[in-house]
Amino acid sequence: MSLRSALAVLPVLAAIPLAWAQTPPPVFRAEVAYTHVDAFVSNGGRSVSGLRASDFELRDNGVIQHVELLAADARPLPAVLVFDTSNSVVGERLLALRKAGEAFLDGLRPADEVSLITFSEEIVRAAPPTIDKEALRGALKRLEPEGATAVFDALYAALALSDSHDRSLVVLFTDGEDNTSILGERQLRTVAERSNALVHVVVWQDRNLLPTDGEPDQARALREIADASGGRFWTPDSPQRLRAAFAAIAASIGERYVLRYDPQGVKREGWHRLELRLRTAKGSVLARRGYWVANR
Repeated sequence: MSLRSALAVLPVLAAIPLAWAQTPPPVFRAEVAYTHVDAFVSNGGRSVSGLRASDFELRDNGVIQHVELLAADARPLPAVLVFDTSNSVVGERLLALRKAGEAFLDGLRPADEVSLITFSEEIVRAAPPTIDKEALRGALKRLEPEGATAVFDALYAALALSDSHDRSLVVLFTDGEDNTSILGERQLRTVAERSNALVHVVVWQDRNLLPTDGEPDQARALREIADASGGRFWTPDSPQRLRAAFAAIAASIGERYVLRYDPQGVKREGWHRLELRLRTAKGSVLARRGYWVANR
């Protein structure tokens, strides 16, 4: 590993075992008065536009809340790409991943910020947060597969580095089983539930290698994390579908509804179970299932 690469990986690696052992996991940070919820509404596979605040019913720990609707542009959603660059991502898969990353960048607006984390058994911040899309394209061209796979540790690092007062979008790509992570499924789920991140997980599915006895444990864990955060779990099985998945994720940033409310009738600290549905309009709602507020 070069000196530059070694220096790049140190801050991210430090965020994993040391942060887990010595500090609390990332915690949802609501503003003093308001909580924000990102919602995605679709019908028949297409996004639904033109909804108003009155079209939504939001319950916080079972209590109906009064919600306001903000413009999506008013709540920027910084993006973090987390790409598996282990030794299985070679040839066609590497080319497909680069093109998928470019499709994601093409779907962003000029002011949208994005960064890139790559992982094998090591985790590297390959590109810091920037609005310079050409810098990200350059980082994608430099992807070089090698080593084993630390999926859970990489997702934790992305959540830790993106933790802020604002929501963030984390897009994880992997094509293999985790075989070197320090963290386990339960620890990662706790961190994800208590973070501000909206997580999309993209898992390359080799149809010739799919198990016949149900979904693998890692895939199930990642699916549950994506669902709980309000994101999606994608399983493309071709370069074309991989590119389409990343393009759709980028497009969803501007298609989301941002709901704001001041929690009433519920205790502020602790776990808040969220239930969001449409009152009269037709469509399926995708939103995070809850959030955590630490004791002051």
